[in-house]
Amino acid sequence: MTTDQRPPMNPISASLFAAVERLQEVIASAPMIDPWYHEVRRALDSCVLAVEFHLRELDGDGGIKEVLGRQEPRLISRMDRIDAELQHLLPELEVANNAALPPSAALLGPLLHLTKELRQVAHEEVALVYESLTPTGSGD
Repeated sequence: MTTDQRPPMNPISASLFAAVERLQEVIASAPMIDPWYHEVRRALDSCVLAVEFHLRELDGDGGIKEVLGRQEPRLISRMDRIDAELQHLLPELEVANNAALPPSAALLGPLLHLTKELRQVAHEEVALVYESLTPTGSGD
């Protein structure tokens, strides 16, 4: 399914945290059985959709990068870093999702690494939004 064919995201499914949480739940469930592998693929699809959504929100016309870039230019390098990390994660997610059958224990390591990276980017994004709402020199 291409990006243009996907339905609009609702706030829950757009959440990178929710997508990563679901992937972690699936990884921890009964691994290496056929239904598990299909659940992993669905969870990875959700992660891909969430990353794509965040990239559109960051880079699109009137997106976060454009708006914050004008209002808070000090955050541009952080936005660029988050953008680069999300761009880097998309192909990793696709590779994991297209892993050869049958599922094996070798799949667990890369999946756990992906969840760690996704969660880190989500935290960075939240920290960026928080900082954008905190006036410079406010002293927390």
